[in-house]
Amino acid sequence: MITRIKNNTKYIFTRFTFIASMIFGLISIMQMFVGWDILGVKEEDTKCKIFIFVMLLALCIIAALIWGIFFSNKKKVFAADEVEIVVKYGDLFKVAFPQTQKKEKIVVIAVNCCFDTVISDDLVKSDSVHGQFLQKFIKNDSDRLQLDSEIETSLQEFDIPYETLSRSDKRYGKLKRYPLGSVARINGKNGITFFLLALTKFDINCVAHCNKQEYVDCMLKLFEYYDAHGQGRDLYLYPMGTKMARTGLSKKEALDTTVTLTKISKEYLKSKTTIIVDRRNKNEIPIMDL
Repeated sequence: MITRIKNNTKYIFTRFTFIASMIFGLISIMQMFVGWDILGVKEEDTKCKIFIFVMLLALCIIAALIWGIFFSNKKKVFAADEVEIVVKYGDLFKVAFPQTQKKEKIVVIAVNCCFDTVISDDLVKSDSVHGQFLQKFIKNDSDRLQLDSEIETSLQEFDIPYETLSRSDKRYGKLKRYPLGSVARINGKNGITFFLLALTKFDINCVAHCNKQEYVDCMLKLFEYYDAHGQGRDLYLYPMGTKMARTGLSKKEALDTTVTLTKISKEYLKSKTTIIVDRRNKNEIPIMDL
């Protein structure tokens, strides 16, 4: 709680100034017409006036803290014409795997350049976003084969070039490596389409890598792909490039970079774009100062 207050100090202060200006402005207007008598305070009772002032100030601080801590879950960072960019706390996978048919949406999932679909400690970590996606999407071997086929078909549809690796280049997993920024379009359920974005390369030991420039280039290619194939559907993504991608970006830096690149690419966006920050990271990643 203390950490979240510290991270949202700027936003909490703006809420405090707004609330205080409203309350004290209203009191000032009332004083012009009715004076202190309406509060049962004598004009010469300075101590009582100070007490009321302090209590109102404390009330403003408490209200600002409540607003900043419990109601700072969503921030609109851009809006013009049909384009809207929103950052919010939430669960990406509740959007990606809805229980019922809803509005058609596109969900971006960052994967490696080989589009591996096997979860293991040596390949795709189970706690990565890529790994969590595979666990929810694949229920059996038949599902995995179907996903592999869809990935291959989507990439071949646009004649995306690839290089064939050997086991001396990559010990485990698939050996077709596509360029960074390649996107495979996969059909999900209940109106969801996945854009699998090739964001990282594996070295011989299957350790993922992506430098900051590659990260920027991949994001820009993603938005270009969306412009061509998104069909105006709402786009959902998240701050990619932290932890296992090894971009060197902190979680907050990844969010700031994602927001900046999304704004820069607004000409490619035709509807609402939502950047989802894992709600478990509320204390680490403030969004209201964006």
